[in-house]
Amino acid sequence: MPPSTLPRAALFLLLCFAGMGHARRNGDDRYAELDALIAREPVHIGAIHHAARTAANAGDGDRAVAYLRALADAGFDDALEPADFASLADRADYREIARRLEAVSAVGTTTLHAETQCLDVLPEGAAFDSARDRFLMSSGRRRNVIAVAADGHCSELLPSGDDTLLAVLGMDVDATRDALWVASGAAPFMRDPGSATQGETYLSRIDLASGRVVASFAPPAPGLLNDLDLLPDGRIAVTDSIAGTVYLLDPSAASPVLHALLPTGSFEGPNGIVALPDGQLVVTDFHALWLVDPSAPAPMRKRRITTPGGRYLGGMDGLTRDGEHIVAIQNLVGRGRVWRFRIDPTSAHVEDLQLLLRQHPDLRNPTTGVMVGRRFLFVADPNLQVFANGKISEAPQGRHGHRILSLPLPQAGFGR
Repeated sequence: MPPSTLPRAALFLLLCFAGMGHARRNGDDRYAELDALIAREPVHIGAIHHAARTAANAGDGDRAVAYLRALADAGFDDALEPADFASLADRADYREIARRLEAVSAVGTTTLHAETQCLDVLPEGAAFDSARDRFLMSSGRRRNVIAVAADGHCSELLPSGDDTLLAVLGMDVDATRDALWVASGAAPFMRDPGSATQGETYLSRIDLASGRVVASFAPPAPGLLNDLDLLPDGRIAVTDSIAGTVYLLDPSAASPVLHALLPTGSFEGPNGIVALPDGQLVVTDFHALWLVDPSAPAPMRKRRITTPGGRYLGGMDGLTRDGEHIVAIQNLVGRGRVWRFRIDPTSAHVEDLQLLLRQHPDLRNPTTGVMVGRRFLFVADPNLQVFANGKISEAPQGRHGHRILSLPLPQAGFGR
């Protein structure tokens, strides 16, 4: 991916920073890492898709199309995102593969929760402030959190001129303490990027009543804190997509610090994270879903979670608890899908896998969502505007903001 173009947040975090298969060498060497991975895991959809993008971005159309054929033959069942392969648009062989993948049926129905009346946001994280009945979306561009009313009216949570936060990514509400925890990090697309150094990143607590940042915590080394989850005991677990690890913070400690659960490089671009009812953590990265027990004695280990039929469930962004189930957005490949499943922590296996949403016309790289009652709310179109060549693109004609969709859940359970 050219460094001046950031067409989708997940790829920016997982691939640009983690560097998996990046086109950083000359000739065929740039594909060696990915080809070796594909040889070991022939149905690694993420690796095949990224190899195709790497080739397309490098101007190697024949190789890109060959990878896309392999993608279709491996059972990929979503449509391609045209922006991912714009350089191939004039090729008949590419269009034939795209039509083949486009033929998958649409799944799921949604209603419109709200259409925001604000742009220049570059949203990523989602949360819900139940005390004030408002949807919260993080803004990578504005270095703030946007509160969205039912009529779409937008208001910034932090006071004007408060640049405490950097590009805001994952979020979670601590309703008991009326607080919002957010991860933010230095990024080229945020306002005033020169005010932060590369690798600068924080986990911050915001008082929801006042909109003030009351505490911030930096990891021991440069990185990019990304997604987070609040554990039942009040601790916060947060992924670091550059360092490839997970940190844990106990805000009740006398001197709270971010403590790494696993060594640097344990994951390839970790992103979504959620705690199971028994306290174990589910982490998603480029390759798969992983299980980590924060209460286990050192040295701590991760377990790869197996899936029905070996289905690729890596490349997911937001993970959200729904009782014993997890609702997840998979956006690294294709146009984005929403899944629901349960994990058996003993066998580390995915059970009751359900596809909730696919081929919705509003999807433009959805990232994270939040449970509100029996509804899953999420921003459908974070890529309504993109950052390219040092500026934000114009919104499509007639659009004044982002669409927040409401997806009903198929059966009863507990929402967090």
